[in-house]
Amino acid sequence: MMLPAYLRPCCLLALTALATACAPTYDLALKPARPTGLFANGHEQALTVADSVEVRLSFVCYEPTRVVFEAEYYNPTRRPLIVDPAAFQYQASRLPAPVPAPGRRARRPKPLPGDEVTAAVAAASMALPLPPLPPREVLAFDPEPEINSLRERAQREADKAARIDWFGVALSVASLATDVASIGKNETRTQYESRTAIRDAAVTYSAVSAAAKIGHAVAAEVMQQRAANLQEYALRKVTLEPGHEVRGYLYFPRYDAADGLVVKAPVGSSMAPLEFAQKRTRR
Repeated sequence: MMLPAYLRPCCLLALTALATACAPTYDLALKPARPTGLFANGHEQALTVADSVEVRLSFVCYEPTRVVFEAEYYNPTRRPLIVDPAAFQYQASRLPAPVPAPGRRARRPKPLPGDEVTAAVAAASMALPLPPLPPREVLAFDPEPEINSLRERAQREADKAARIDWFGVALSVASLATDVASIGKNETRTQYESRTAIRDAAVTYSAVSAAAKIGHAVAAEVMQQRAANLQEYALRKVTLEPGHEVRGYLYFPRYDAADGLVVKAPVGSSMAPLEFAQKRTRR
């Protein structure tokens, strides 16, 4: 039976929603490609040594648009070493998609809960296109510009929260003046409605203005906290003296459609590789 033309878009939308609702979801995690038995705060560390400098790296968490690692440097040499988070980079890789047997059509995979699958299988199971790999190495974020930007934006938001709303003050004064002027007088209906309109406008504007100030204050607090967290926990550019160590968080752009990441840590003029496997487990 043919559906009326005006119902076809609704039917297509319903089928799309149903397919999306039935698609599997996955939990992502990054682990060193080869077990090391080394842990920091419950996270397994990858280890490499370059020019006698020891570098350890562990996966911490995913943020909405970033992936967070914790890096550790130990410098046992007799020379200082510059550690620069902005010089870190990673290269993404992916395992090939399964090839169906000759003469057989490719079927949509149906992993069971608890199954670990590749990026290609996960995309096929969700009926999603597999995005291309990054064409070049992906650079880590430099925390310094972000810290400075967050502080500046937080200050602007705090200034907006503390600013006196002179229009709101004038409107409240006008409302109060009309109320006082009406005491002991017989108002006409027009005068009463005008006074009531001014009072309602003053109350409404005051509520909106107060909500806006609270919004600015909350935004300032969030940005200040983010800047403080980056300043305290992020890996910062530093000259690591002989016999010293340093650790901190690294922030990279998140790329879920990869099966492996080779993180390259700068050690002097060379780049030391640390390999990670990105696992996705069917929920």
